[in-house]
Amino acid sequence: MKNMKLLVFNASPRKSSGTTDVLLEAFIEGAKSSGADVEKHHIVDLDLNGCRGCFNCWWVTPGKCIQRDDMDKLLPSIAEADVMLLGTPIYGRNITHYLQKLLERTFVFSLPDMVQREGETKHPGRVNKFPRLILAATCGFPDTNNFDVVRALYPMALPIFLPAAQLLLYEEGKKQLSGFLQAVRLAGEKIAAGEDLSKELKDKLIVEFSDEMKREIVEMHNRYSESQSQ
Repeated sequence: MKNMKLLVFNASPRKSSGTTDVLLEAFIEGAKSSGADVEKHHIVDLDLNGCRGCFNCWWVTPGKCIQRDDMDKLLPSIAEADVMLLGTPIYGRNITHYLQKLLERTFVFSLPDMVQREGETKHPGRVNKFPRLILAATCGFPDTNNFDVVRALYPMALPIFLPAAQLLLYEEGKKQLSGFLQAVRLAGEKIAAGEDLSKELKDKLIVEFSDEMKREIVEMHNRYSESQSQ
């Protein structure tokens, strides 16, 4: 059996120093243990423009964007990937604009026709398959409802959600989240091995804090914020 191809995009401007990358690296570690071939990019380092809405990729140069930037080398990687892991912090309850630009440019994989499937109108794909999507997102607030927008936008993606991700910056916080990170590694391992994830494991990929823990996180943040203002 051929090795799974895992394509990873980190949409955090903090790159490797941010908490989003901790989630990505945990998944990558698990995937590599099952033999996955991994290609990773920090989107902030790429020369990448957003979609112009010109529709040239539909009717003038079918399947090819008229813009010449790093998407030229990324599109073949996306088409060949088995799994695409997208990592983003939540800014304004949504993905970062870095990830938005990347996803806009996958428009070239769509055909201009409209079809109705399962009660929805869609554009059929230009490629035989699109990678399985996994969305790893972090935010500063301790409530999981901060992920509601991205969950609604990408219902097809396997969610890995960590609220109050700043806990990863503290040793005690890392200990509290060790079970979560272990679950992320295990998910990477199983997906790379072609195994299904149990409901129990999927549930562990979304952190839910108790009301008491949320209050502690808020108090900790406010103390830190006050210290930075002095």
